[in-house]
Amino acid sequence: MYEDLEGYDTQIPDDGELEETTKNQALRPNAQAINKKFKLKHVFRGGAVVWTKHNGQDYYSVFRSKSRPNRGVQIPGGRIERNENPAEGIIREVFEETGIETKIICPLGMIYFENPDDNYSSLQIYYLVRPTKHMDVRSKWQFVDKDHTHQELECWFEPIDKEPTFLAAGQSEVIYMFRQWLDEHKKDPEESSSNNKNRSMDKKKRNRFNPKGGYKSNYKSDQPSIELN
Repeated sequence: MYEDLEGYDTQIPDDGELEETTKNQALRPNAQAINKKFKLKHVFRGGAVVWTKHNGQDYYSVFRSKSRPNRGVQIPGGRIERNENPAEGIIREVFEETGIETKIICPLGMIYFENPDDNYSSLQIYYLVRPTKHMDVRSKWQFVDKDHTHQELECWFEPIDKEPTFLAAGQSEVIYMFRQWLDEHKKDPEESSSNNKNRSMDKKKRNRFNPKGGYKSNYKSDQPSIELN
């Protein structure tokens, strides 16, 4: 299992040539390399672009802490707890900071930064999520952070077309990731029109054909319906 992992010593001598402590260290990465690479205090954080639409326009949620105004306007996110699934941690953070229940769409990307002067570095993973319920993008709401800080938060939605320079340091990059994702997943108008035409033809066929025999105008399937969330 370790043969292709650079930096691992996979040559384990016979049992008689090793003391137990040495054998336990045989498959560990080189200690000096680890100390050099990970000498900073590392924090693993997650965040989300909470995406919704209104009148064909794309919006995402932000918040500002009234208790800590110096932190500026932020998108939801926070520290991923030990042994916590990142996606579950991000959904938790979104709810704790906005009260919005969401579901994962896909990962957006990662951001890494370090500050050697403060002996600190952070790896941040961001997901695209959607609210499970309808959201009014025109309104603001007040919320109290569900974590131990109990900060008073003001939440609202911003349009994707607005330049994200008002966000806290580094978070504008996440919105640029979101914009790129939207561009890459836009449907081609001709392809969309063709798909709609094909779906319409398929629907007419389903309405006409009865698999039990003959044709009917009001066809109902024997199979149970499936609700897509």
